[in-house]
Amino acid sequence: MKEIKLTINGREVRGKEGNTVLDVCRANDIYVPTLCYIEGLSSVGACRLCMVEIEGERRINPACTYPARDGLVVKTTSEQLEGYRRMILELIFTERNHFCMFCAQSGDCELQDLAYRYQMDHVRYPYAFPSLPVDTLNDYVVLDHNRCMLCGRCVRICSEVVGIHTLDFARRGFRTMVCADLDQPLGESSCISCGACVQACPTGAIFSKVSAYKGRTSECQEIESVCSQCGVGCEIRVLVRDNNLVRIDGAELTGLRGQLCRKGRFDPLSETRHRVTTPLKRDGKGQLKECSLDEALELIADKMGEISRSYGPGAIAGIASAKGSNDSLERFNRLFREVIGTDKVDTMDGDSYRAIARAIESFNGKGLEIECPMEKILEADCIMVVGADPLESHPVLGCYILRAVARRGARLVVIDPLRNSFAYRAHLWLKPEEGTEDSLIKGLAHLIMEKGLGDWKRAKRGFVKAIKDYSADRVSKGTGVKAEDLERAAEIYGRAKHGIIVYGEGIVSKGDAEPIASLLNLAAMTGNFTKDKLRVISLKPNGNSRGAWELGVASKNGFELGDVKAVYLFLADDAIQDENLVAQLKEVEFLAVQSSYHSPVTSMADVVLPSPIWAEREGRYVALDGSLRHSRRVLESGQGIKDDWQLMEELMKRLKGGK
Repeated sequence: MKEIKLTINGREVRGKEGNTVLDVCRANDIYVPTLCYIEGLSSVGACRLCMVEIEGERRINPACTYPARDGLVVKTTSEQLEGYRRMILELIFTERNHFCMFCAQSGDCELQDLAYRYQMDHVRYPYAFPSLPVDTLNDYVVLDHNRCMLCGRCVRICSEVVGIHTLDFARRGFRTMVCADLDQPLGESSCISCGACVQACPTGAIFSKVSAYKGRTSECQEIESVCSQCGVGCEIRVLVRDNNLVRIDGAELTGLRGQLCRKGRFDPLSETRHRVTTPLKRDGKGQLKECSLDEALELIADKMGEISRSYGPGAIAGIASAKGSNDSLERFNRLFREVIGTDKVDTMDGDSYRAIARAIESFNGKGLEIECPMEKILEADCIMVVGADPLESHPVLGCYILRAVARRGARLVVIDPLRNSFAYRAHLWLKPEEGTEDSLIKGLAHLIMEKGLGDWKRAKRGFVKAIKDYSADRVSKGTGVKAEDLERAAEIYGRAKHGIIVYGEGIVSKGDAEPIASLLNLAAMTGNFTKDKLRVISLKPNGNSRGAWELGVASKNGFELGDVKAVYLFLADDAIQDENLVAQLKEVEFLAVQSSYHSPVTSMADVVLPSPIWAEREGRYVALDGSLRHSRRVLESGQGIKDDWQLMEELMKRLKGGK
C-alpha cells in the first residue's frame, strides 16, 4: 500500500492508503476513545466518542469512518472535543440502567473506564430508568438489555466473524434492542454459544454465566496458550486467579483462529466430572482403594511383566486418547513398541486414521501432507461438506464456511444422509441413502467429466475407469438422490474456481477408504489445488489426532482385544464414547487406566493413575492442517499428580528393571 503523511495534534505521522484516521492514530500511539470500534470489524461510527476535528471540515467527524489521506491535518483533543465526549458519556449512562455496583463486568467495563477517565462523578440529564428484560435462557450467556448501549459490536461480530447472524437490532427509537433471530430468547435461537459476543461487549450487557464475579482481569494472571479440544488450534488467553480458571478469551477475537467456540471458551469452566486425584488399586475384596504412586506403578509393571512372560508381549495392548500431547503420546508409543515389545498399540480413533491413510496412499502413495490449510475456506467459491456437521464437531471451521457463504457468495453443497445444522444453510442438500455416499461421489465425478468440467489426467487411472459406469440415472436409483440434483451439484462444484471439500465422521468413522479416495480424486480432476496441496480438509475426531497418527501411535492394521490379557488405557481428560470398546475392556484380565476423571471405565480398572487436565499440562499438538501448536500450562497440578509423560517414563524404568 502507498504510504501517506498526516499531521495529527501538530505532529507529522505516517499511515497507509486505505486507513481511516483512527487506524493512523492507533498505529502512531495517539489515544482516541472508542466504544463501538473493534479492529477487524466494519466501522459504523455509532458511539460518536472518536470524533475529531479535521482542518477544512465544517464539523467534527468520527475518526473510525473518516478516510485518511495525504496532507490531512487532524486534532484529536481540544476543549470542545473533550466536552463533547463527556456529554456523550453522560447521555449513555442516563439512557439505560448502568449501575456498576451490581454489574458482573464492573472493573472490566470499557464504559466504566471512560467514565473514570473523564471524571464523570455526576450527570446533567435526567435518567430514563427503562425496565427491560434480562435473557438468561442460554446455558452460558446472559443478555441484559438494561446495560446495552447499542454499540452494535455483538451484532457485527456475530455476522462478520462468526457468520451465524443470530443477533441484530429490533424495534425503533428508544425501544431499540439487540435481539436473537425473530426476537427469540437466546437459548431458543440459532445461537451456537461461541461467546464471541461476550468478549466483544464493552459493557455488562452480555456476560458469561460461568465467569461472572470470579475475578477482574486486573486481579488475574493472563496466560496465552492453544486450545486442544478439536484440532483447529485456536489461540486462547486464559485468565487465572488463585490457581483457578476465571475466563477463557480468544487471543485475537477478529483474527484467524481467535474466535473460539463453546468447547474452548465455556466447557472447560463448566466441567462437572469428578477428578482422579490419587492412584487407586483394587484390593483383595475387589474394591478400589487409594495407594501410593510407587505401589500403583509396581503393580502395573509386575502384572504386565508376568503376562508378557506367560503369554508373550502380544497379550498386552495400549490404547491412547488422541487428546494427549505429542510429548505424552511419544512416550506411550515407546513404552509399548520398544519396552514391552508389542505392536498392539492404537488410538481410540484409530479406525478413522486408517481410513484416511489408506485413501491417501491409494491416491498418491504418500503420507498425510495432502490437505490445504483451513484458512483457504475463506477464499472458496464453492464448499462441499460431506458426512460432517462442522458447527458441532469443529465450530470455528464451521463458521469459516458460513463466512465464505455470506461474504464471498460461496455455494454450499451438503452430502449427508442425516439432517444437520448445515443442511438448512445449504444451496443444495444431497441426501443419499446411508452407505451409498461413494456411489454418489463417483456419480458427480462422472457428470463433471461428461460436461467437460474436469481433466481425467489429474485423477488416478483406476478411478477414471471406475466412474465410467456411474451415469446419473444409475446413481439416482442407487442412492435415492434425484438426477437433476446430481446434475446441479456437478455444475456447481465443476465450475468452481476455488472449490473446497470438507469431510468428517460420517465418512471416516465407517473405516472405508474408498469414499475418501473418491473425494480426493474428485478434487484433483477438477484442478482444486493450492500449490502442491489439494483443496480438501478432513475433520479429524480429536484435538491431537493428527499428531498421534504422525507419531505412529495408531496401529496401521488395527487389532481385536479377543486374545489380549492386559490393557493400558491412556485416557487423559477424554471420555470413551464407544460402548463396544467398554464391553471388550470388561473382559480383559488386567486393566490399567490413566485418567483425569472418574468414569465407568475407571470403576472397572485394576489400577487407576491420576492424569492432569488440559490446563495442567504443557506440550505440543498438531492441528488439522499439520501446523505445530504449543500449549502452555495454565494451572498447577494437584499434589502428587505428575505429567502423563513422567508416569510413562517411570513405568518404562520399572519394566526395564524387571527384564
